[in-house]
Amino acid sequence: MKRNRIIVAVLATTLMLSGCAVSNKDTKKKTVEKVSVKKQDKSKSKKKESKKNTKETNEAKEETSQEQETQASQVEETPVATGISSMYTDEELLTYANDHLDDFWRTYYCFMAGTFFEGTGDFGNTLITDPNIHSLQDVENVWYQKFSRRYPAPYLDMNTNPYKELPFWEENGQVYERYRIDGIPHVSFFFDHIMQKTDDEVWFAYYCKGPDGSISDTQQQWSFVYEDGKLKYGTIVRNY
Repeated sequence: MKRNRIIVAVLATTLMLSGCAVSNKDTKKKTVEKVSVKKQDKSKSKKKESKKNTKETNEAKEETSQEQETQASQVEETPVATGISSMYTDEELLTYANDHLDDFWRTYYCFMAGTFFEGTGDFGNTLITDPNIHSLQDVENVWYQKFSRRYPAPYLDMNTNPYKELPFWEENGQVYERYRIDGIPHVSFFFDHIMQKTDDEVWFAYYCKGPDGSISDTQQQWSFVYEDGKLKYGTIVRNY
């Protein structure tokens, strides 16, 4: 009887220990499952947050790209003011032209006659003594300092030059000019109004005033060209 009680006690203890073991095992399993669930939740949360951040970053990039495209479009659509009309009023152009008329006239006709540079003063055959002139290229360079390269130098064109002979030539390593002197007319000239205008060239009506004060139209148009950042002399068009 006593032995049976001992066996029962042992079985009871064994069952209790077994139950505790099972209980502990279940508890550990549940704990592990909870930790695993938490890790999964955290992982999902991180993935969601990462997706959210990526989405916000992409949206920010798209907005920045759209802003840049809009700005670029605005720059392309904004015209750059480069034409004569955007820089000068007609009144300013007319004033400028008349202020430079004497120099325009003198340069144009003195090149035609071969009297522009300093020389020995011999009619028809003057040695140029200007220290800056050593070749015909030097002569041409002086012309294009004042005149636009849009037009060929007219003093070299015998159809335009009234003297029908070259006003400058080289001989024995020296440069000569024709030195033709004509009488100066007792009239004054002026630009009366603008005849036509483009983005970089403007033509003026050329008028003269006689000794008696009479005004007449010469039927000529003289142009100025915007070149090299300034207004330079252009060409002369004769309507007769």
